[in-house]
Amino acid sequence: MPSPFYAIGRYACKVVDQGLGKTGTGKPQFALRFQVLGLVDPADPSKYIPATAQYERTFYRTITEKTMPYFIEDLKSLGFEGNSFRDLDKNTGGFHDFRGKDVDMWCAHEADLQGNQREKWGVARQGGGAMELKPLESKEARELDNLFGKHLKGMRHDPAAPALPPETRSVPENSFDVTDDDVPF
Repeated sequence: MPSPFYAIGRYACKVVDQGLGKTGTGKPQFALRFQVLGLVDPADPSKYIPATAQYERTFYRTITEKTMPYFIEDLKSLGFEGNSFRDLDKNTGGFHDFRGKDVDMWCAHEADLQGNQREKWGVARQGGGAMELKPLESKEARELDNLFGKHLKGMRHDPAAPALPPETRSVPENSFDVTDDDVPF
């Protein structure tokens, strides 16, 4: 099986179709068909670098209790404005039509059952929001030091030691230099 065509990353896409139906096992599922326009430009996310080939791909989201939080985030990122799942079904009058809409999708790679890499597409999220952590008590931090502090020994930087400017830092010699003599053909 060939390797994935699109590299891992965020892509500008245009929705060409959508559907609400069932998986092969009978679970409800939402599908979004889109054309990949190009990789979102990291220097200017409002632009994209056109893909050499603009193929269509499909994003599938099975709808279960466990996937519901992710599906709701997908719908928010896509700009869904509805109050019923029927609003996602193109066979329902007045449905929320995503077709023709520009969206960002994320391409990941995963292994299939035979171990071959394949593309897995998802809705690209618009940032993760604020990071929420329950504070660690001082006592709990001390317990971490007692248990694992030995792994941190030697990591402390001496503030009195002068830092080397980046251009004078030495680079380890590459022991993997290949010459014409090393190539078997």
